[in-house]
Amino acid sequence: MHVATLVLLKTKIRVVAYSLIVLVALSWLSLIALGLIDSILWLYEGVLGVGEGLVISARGFSPLTTLIHRSEVEARISNISGITVEYYLATPVLYGDRVLVLRSTSSSTISGDCVLVGGKLARELGVRAGEGVLVSSLFTSEVYYVKVCGYTSGYVLEAPYDLVARIRGVGRGYYSYAVVKGPSSALSRVMEALGVKPEEYKLTGLVVTVLSRISSNETRAVVYSAITEAYIANFGLQRDYILYFACGVAVASVVGSIVLGLDNAGRFKNTLRVFRELGASRRSITTSIILLGFTTAILACAISLIIYNYVRVVNLEIMGYVLEPRAPSILVLLVFTALTTLYTTGLTIGVWSEVE
Repeated sequence: MHVATLVLLKTKIRVVAYSLIVLVALSWLSLIALGLIDSILWLYEGVLGVGEGLVISARGFSPLTTLIHRSEVEARISNISGITVEYYLATPVLYGDRVLVLRSTSSSTISGDCVLVGGKLARELGVRAGEGVLVSSLFTSEVYYVKVCGYTSGYVLEAPYDLVARIRGVGRGYYSYAVVKGPSSALSRVMEALGVKPEEYKLTGLVVTVLSRISSNETRAVVYSAITEAYIANFGLQRDYILYFACGVAVASVVGSIVLGLDNAGRFKNTLRVFRELGASRRSITTSIILLGFTTAILACAISLIIYNYVRVVNLEIMGYVLEPRAPSILVLLVFTALTTLYTTGLTIGVWSEVE
């Protein structure tokens, strides 16, 4: 009996270690796939720093390339009370070999050729207030010498509107997007004035209204729940399809756990037969192995969550913005539940078939 116990203990340690490593990898890969896709779908919100409100933009492939005119927007919504409208002009610029986003600011603390640099971005670029930097326009190919006069939040450069317009190569009055803020009743009137159908009103969180032809008197507007979603749709990619793809990758990884469970049951085969011959019941052996498998899966999920949250194995940067995986909590819970359930199920089926 003592020898059998030692054999079982060695088998447990070996199988548990192997299972733990594989399950940690499977759950971590699932979280990374879901997290990166979700972060990409909210890319422009992160780059532009847009929070809640009604965003007005124009149809195109990016909010950094489309333009709206302030007078054309105000002609539609200027008579609506209870709202505030902020206009922003944003353009990509080249700093060394990196593409960054330069955005207009309403701050009165800077003027002329001064720029504010996002705190995190400043540390990555190694620039400090008082220094001068060279940036070139991706639209006009001209090079500009600007002075860093301070810091701002996020991963963008901010400058007075006139400087941004000059670098972008547009006249006064043109902007990339406008953000309208106010109560739901006022935003409903704004959407109606823009030509949005009443059944398309979605006044929770961030709302994006893309105007197909803003200069037309009968503008047709399409509503989206995210800025990035509004523009990837122009490539024929729908938000739901991208999420389905990410979920498919996660499911493929998680389904591997049931195969792992079946494989581990085979590894216990000889040891289980020994205990069966020593008088242990089929039910008690199966229950013990199931509890071991369940504990292993829970531990693997906890380890993968720690790695996911605190270890930056995957680090993508787009336009100066560091893209970090951020899977919604509900998806994290679903991944862990599915992985634990499938692994335990595979182990149960395998052990039950191995024990006579």
